[in-house]
Amino acid sequence: MNIIDAAYHTVHDYPGGATALAPRLGIKSPAVLNSKVNPNTDTHHITLVEAIKIMVITNDYRILQSMNAQLGKVAIDLPQIPECRDTALTDLVLSFGMSGGDVYTLFKEMMADGRITRGEAVDLSKVIHKLHEILAELNAQVHKCIEE
Repeated sequence: MNIIDAAYHTVHDYPGGATALAPRLGIKSPAVLNSKVNPNTDTHHITLVEAIKIMVITNDYRILQSMNAQLGKVAIDLPQIPECRDTALTDLVLSFGMSGGDVYTLFKEMMADGRITRGEAVDLSKVIHKLHEILAELNAQVHKCIEE
């Protein structure tokens, strides 16, 4: 999905659509917000600050995801770091190991017919994304546990 469609759908899929979202963004008229996300309107556009506000309010990150896809990048959630415990670190390492096995299994299945479909690539990206999240959390927890 391109960024224009992502913005449109983010606004219109929000409960109450532009009518409910516009005042929360500080936009007086829902018609203005509708124009800003309308793919057929060349005169109004959302700003980057508005795009961030829309994602924060809606908890919908399709705008960010479409930017990442277009740029060949990924975004991962920053971990919430609990207190340092050996069991928490062990659980993270085990989670990584189990998810790593999923990558190998999925890759083997993907390559069985000698070609990779778009759907297979998306499925693998989801598993890899989960590994990134686990590693980011593990890294944060290990650094939190350093005794100074």
